[in-house]
Amino acid sequence: MKAICVLCLAGVVSTASAQSMLDFTIDPTQSSVDLTIEIDLGGLGGDTDSDTSSLSGFVQAAPDDPEAASSLWLHDFFTSMDSDLTYNWSLGFLSTADANLVGGTVEYANPGIILGPVPVVAGDFEFPSVSVILGGVMTVNYNIFLFGSGSEVIDLSTLAPSDTVYSGSVVSSNGVMTMTSTVPLAGTQPLVIDGSVLGDVIFSGTATMVATADIPDCPADFTGDGVLDFFDISAFLTAFGNQEPAADMNADGAWDFFDISAFLTAFSTGCP
Repeated sequence: MKAICVLCLAGVVSTASAQSMLDFTIDPTQSSVDLTIEIDLGGLGGDTDSDTSSLSGFVQAAPDDPEAASSLWLHDFFTSMDSDLTYNWSLGFLSTADANLVGGTVEYANPGIILGPVPVVAGDFEFPSVSVILGGVMTVNYNIFLFGSGSEVIDLSTLAPSDTVYSGSVVSSNGVMTMTSTVPLAGTQPLVIDGSVLGDVIFSGTATMVATADIPDCPADFTGDGVLDFFDISAFLTAFGNQEPAADMNADGAWDFFDISAFLTAFSTGCP
């Protein structure tokens, strides 16, 4: 990487807003997943059941202005179901099944690929196509007329990722940004019994996540001493040269002129 003149930074005219990636923590008291599972055995019958769980995890996103966002980038999200989900189905003539889903997760299928920006209008945003994958292990116990009884284990991580809408809202107050988001869930897995595909297991539902993140008081204060001076510029350049996440000021996964410009914007704005 080419050396950057510290004094030359003062002559750079900033054209980019000072973004910063925020780590949001999902609040399980306000977040939940409602997952419906249908077993479709074709002519042999079928049934649908639903269950719900609270959610825990994180979201990583970058607003252009944490205090009053007008655009938003999505970096990653991961959420786990805090309790097991249980299901019971009456599939038709003398046929029943039940299941237990352990370790259920909902996550962004392409972490490291940054999506956006999308506009934030009146606090609302929408990412129209986000790749999402389910996780967890579901054990299905069945007693199917003419086929007998037994159990099958379905690993949800083998389901193909699905492209879905990731939408919600953001609001900032008292140094905290709150993101409320919803992710529709969908997927289909063959139900294989004794080596034969007997039907399909169809997943559908919604994950609702309410997450909060502290808004940085002063993103240009790289030394953390509450004062912006030469030492912050030096610390930024060191982090920039080492391609540290803190120096990716515009949170786009690259270290370039736009990060320098964003740093200068934050530096000139000063600390509260």
